[in-house]
Amino acid sequence: MIQNTKVKKTGKGRRRDWVLGVGLMAWLIGFVFRIPLSRMIGDKGIGFFAAAMEIFALSSAVMCYGISKAVAILVKYRAKRDMYKSARKIYQSALVFTVLISVLAALFVFFFSEFIAQTFILEYRGYLAIAAIAPAILLSGLLGVMRGYLQGMGAMMPTVHSRLLEKFIMFVAGLLLAAALFSYGEKVAALLRDTEYAAAYGAMGASIGVCIACGVAILHMLLIRLIYAGTFKQQVMGDTAKYVESNGQVISTFFSAALPYMVCALLYNIHNLADQRVFNYVMNKQEKGSIRVAHWGVYYGKYSVVTGIVAILCTMAAISAIPRIAQMYDKQEYGEVKYRIGSAVHNLAVLTIPCAVWVAVLAKPIVGMLFKGDQDTAVKLLQTGSGVIVFFTFGYFLMLLMQRIRKIRMVILGGLAAFLIHLVFLFILISTTKLGIVAVALGLMVFWLVVCVTGFVGAVQYMQYSPEWIRTFGVTAAASAASGLVGMLLCKVMISWAGGIATFLICIIVCILIYIVLMIVLRGIREDELEEMPGGRVIVVLAERVHLL
Repeated sequence: MIQNTKVKKTGKGRRRDWVLGVGLMAWLIGFVFRIPLSRMIGDKGIGFFAAAMEIFALSSAVMCYGISKAVAILVKYRAKRDMYKSARKIYQSALVFTVLISVLAALFVFFFSEFIAQTFILEYRGYLAIAAIAPAILLSGLLGVMRGYLQGMGAMMPTVHSRLLEKFIMFVAGLLLAAALFSYGEKVAALLRDTEYAAAYGAMGASIGVCIACGVAILHMLLIRLIYAGTFKQQVMGDTAKYVESNGQVISTFFSAALPYMVCALLYNIHNLADQRVFNYVMNKQEKGSIRVAHWGVYYGKYSVVTGIVAILCTMAAISAIPRIAQMYDKQEYGEVKYRIGSAVHNLAVLTIPCAVWVAVLAKPIVGMLFKGDQDTAVKLLQTGSGVIVFFTFGYFLMLLMQRIRKIRMVILGGLAAFLIHLVFLFILISTTKLGIVAVALGLMVFWLVVCVTGFVGAVQYMQYSPEWIRTFGVTAAASAASGLVGMLLCKVMISWAGGIATFLICIIVCILIYIVLMIVLRGIREDELEEMPGGRVIVVLAERVHLL
């Protein structure tokens, strides 16, 4: 049996964990950004902003992640072997390719924004936000190459700070410009007697804020590049490699490395745009076009925000295990690999399953605390689709692990299967039922469920992992259901007279206490596992005082 041994982290290990966490933190800030934004520009404004933001997110994922990842890997490989001239060629080739593609994409989005909004998205007034986001598409591509090069050359922390700076500027500038242009849009709406213009202009302001954030990030990266310019020049002059790759070899190597990551980024980020197109199409067919933009705003600005924030916070608890598991896999220490995967999966289950239950049963006070506008639809979405918290967290963790052990084909096939299956499921469900936007939430759950299943298949196939179904999932689900039932009954009693905030705080505390007690009593979690979790040592001490341990 593999014993649990605590690993003391070195400075390098802590930096690695920080780098992994920053990607999720940046994603988290993007979700939090939508909370005040939805209060400013309303559900319709978020509905118009959604298409623009997803176009940017898709291009940013393909360029900023896909190309950045490839550049970082290729440059790092050559820098370790003192092949600095070849590393510089990789950077230059990637920069030329990215500039060319990004410029074409940005020009297309800007000049054909009305066509994109009307034909691809079926949301005409979203063209203002789509046109405004075009510069960010170009800038995000440049950011990806620059960050990838600096990471490959060993300057990891400046790129991390750049991502956080970008999100902070987006948060501030996006909200300020959304408020200013929403106010201007109200005047336009009064003049044209069409209230949707206020929401559309507010969405455009948020898009401009995203562009400003990317511009500031570019300036920051140029400053970092200037600081390191002397060091990089000395490295190139001191290149000791006997062989310098030709331009043809560099281009071929770059494309072969970048393409898989770009495909992965495309498959895992295109579903929101596809879902909005399907939803708008069916709503128009069912003569419900008047509510479609507001309902999509509720889905994108309320449901996705709550489930996304909770899922990311849960993921952060286990993400640091991935590099160590990958290292042990490379060393063929399969016993330790199986133990650490089991430990990470158990920790994720202990966090995500109760969180999904509590979000569902406490949906009403949660929505009341955070949002204005249509709250009933948001509550219905959370009650129906909170399971995505579990599926996303496991799917993200396992697919990132597959990527780290170089099983990229499994990641691509999983993403492709998830996209196609969820798209067929969504179209059939939304066309044959009256679920409307709820069908989109169910479709999202199907997407991440397929990803999750594929990830488990990969872990079993490549790492001989055997899940503890009863203790990890059965006991956890039973304890979560019991605590959720108590929370639901208490919420119904309190919500009418105590208000949303007080109801949520009291109910969530009661739910957590009941859940922890049941998990300890039912042996769903051991003392050593508790001690490894944030705040677990305090729980162990309290449990010992009341003789639960």
